[in-house]
Amino acid sequence: MSTAPNARADRIAVVDDDARIRDLLRRYLTQEGFEVLLAEDAKALNRVLTRETVNLIVLDLMLPGEDGLSVIESARAEGIGTPIVVVSARGTEHDRVHALEIGAD
Repeated sequence: MSTAPNARADRIAVVDDDARIRDLLRRYLTQEGFEVLLAEDAKALNRVLTRETVNLIVLDLMLPGEDGLSVIESARAEGIGTPIVVVSARGTEHDRVHALEIGAD
């Protein structure tokens, strides 16, 4: 079976507790040819990562339970090298620098 030249098989996990934002990102990224897996918190992301391989994680910092910074630290401590892009309303310079220092991309 051949694949169209512009077809993508890239999988992106979107982690955000706001269903509207998850849906918006899912619709946009799907239109761009990505397969999108959704998670509302760190536990849901862990379930996704145990079942699927993803090429990118788009992560909100303000999550219920384990926050996004802890998710980054845990992922890197477990040897998960998947790129993590932070998309968050929590945008102080300290938060951005700290996220990069602990392994966000």
